[in-house]
Amino acid sequence: MKAVTREEIADSLRRVGVHSGDVVFVQSRLVLGPIEGAGNNEESLSIVLSAFQDALGPEGTLVVHTPFEDYARFGTPYILEESPSRGGPFSEYVRTRPGARRSLHPIVSVTALGARAAEIADGPHYDGFGIDSPWHRMHVLSARLVCLGIDLGRAFSFAHHIERLYGVPYQYTKLFSAPVYSGGEEIPGLFTMSVRYLDYDIELNTSRVEKILLEKGLAKEVPIGMTFVQSVGSEDAIRTGIELLREDRYAFLSRPPKFRTGEMPCDGLTGPMRKVYDKGSSAESQRPKSD
Repeated sequence: MKAVTREEIADSLRRVGVHSGDVVFVQSRLVLGPIEGAGNNEESLSIVLSAFQDALGPEGTLVVHTPFEDYARFGTPYILEESPSRGGPFSEYVRTRPGARRSLHPIVSVTALGARAAEIADGPHYDGFGIDSPWHRMHVLSARLVCLGIDLGRAFSFAHHIERLYGVPYQYTKLFSAPVYSGGEEIPGLFTMSVRYLDYDIELNTSRVEKILLEKGLAKEVPIGMTFVQSVGSEDAIRTGIELLREDRYAFLSRPPKFRTGEMPCDGLTGPMRKVYDKGSSAESQRPKSD
């Protein structure tokens, strides 16, 4: 099979709408096949990064998803400079590049590299998808969303920001109490995130919004090597997502949730989720119990 060149990767990015000076948020699964000039995985990652930088130019900014999900379940401290990400090999490669800036939220961290990296990633932004989060900052900067080797229906993490904006009825605010460190110092403050209950048959599925974006020509897709690249502007994605939620507040789910009256799941700091049942007739007993 013919090896893919850096120039071909950069050209595919331009063909889906990436321009010099853009802010681009990338989620990836690198199944391009052989890459010309790459003898190992690190060289492949370096060439892909170079292709993005070619397309973005010196004024552009690359952002990748670098979540640290260990913290959410087991109370593990989040160390901004050291905690590994779960966003895939390309995201982890970008995170470790000189000049890269990682955001402080212990769960939904992003890493930015380029001209506007500090503007996107710096600062405390205590809420995961809220008004001061990197996700909202990318929204304000009209970032372009790019999926390489994976489709928007499976890698549309911006859906969580849209859910936060619209206030979907299957979310609650989760509090995180494990310590967060940056520059050797513990960061004071309470980190939070609006998350879905891990129950009630709730399953995220954004294939519907992906289909609409492609059918309307708002999202573009071109082949590259053994796979493809998709891209859509964040403004188009958010506007389309909100239009869907206005029609159906469960549009981002595989099926409507099966809520059960008088029952609230509690997602503890350690171990599996526990169900807590409210029973009794007094006002006190009818309040949702917590861990």
